[in-house]
Amino acid sequence: MPDMMDDARAPHGRYSVSPMRIAIVSDVHGNLPALEAVLADLDRVRPDLVVHGGDLALGGPHPVEVVDRIRRLGWPGVLGNTDAALAGEQAIPEPARGFMAGPAARTRELLGAERVAWLTGQPMEWPGEGVAVVHAVPGNCWPVVAHDASDSVLQDTYGPLGVPVAVYGHIHHASVRRLAGLTVVNSGSLSLSLDGDVRATYAVVEDGHVEHRRVAYDVERVVADMVAMDYPHAEPYAGWLRTGVFTPPPRTA
Repeated sequence: MPDMMDDARAPHGRYSVSPMRIAIVSDVHGNLPALEAVLADLDRVRPDLVVHGGDLALGGPHPVEVVDRIRRLGWPGVLGNTDAALAGEQAIPEPARGFMAGPAARTRELLGAERVAWLTGQPMEWPGEGVAVVHAVPGNCWPVVAHDASDSVLQDTYGPLGVPVAVYGHIHHASVRRLAGLTVVNSGSLSLSLDGDVRATYAVVEDGHVEHRRVAYDVERVVADMVAMDYPHAEPYAGWLRTGVFTPPPRTA
């Protein structure tokens, strides 16, 4: 059974909280086994709605299968930074370009123009009743807001969304922070965790209650597929998948 963590209730303040059970599935990064494991868990959780948090394709060996599955499921969602990077190398800011340009080019080639257009056309924000989802921050899918950012930073960043529960992804570190009238949730990531737990992680929000679900999947299958296709930076990605810690490759002259 999946582990559950971070149960929390935030004060409702002046806002209404959606009675719907909403699952936020973010940062799949072309990892089909992780997505399939989470889909099986979603069958047990039975949310009213699933919203994707972006970063669907780049960073794994199964971008086509992941994108096609999510499109068939019809999940609404938002633009992730690695989705935006598929528009071309000029869309990747420094210093991320050095690591990301190769995987972006290979992923763009695998996906084809139509899928890339769908990914890069995702909105910056998903506004729900009482819950809003962004990839990083409102209006921008690149800035990093750490899981241990100060209360004031979280309030200033996500308070303008005007909802009692704000959810973001991007940092691959599941967390919940309860503030006055606002709960800020990082959904965690299905792939390439940065919180030391390599299982696929997603969030479920219902009436102010937040649950993170962690689901085991076959990490070695993903590593083997990545190595077999000679995916750019396959070795650093493999270490990341296996440990939940990212070690960048050495810079080349």
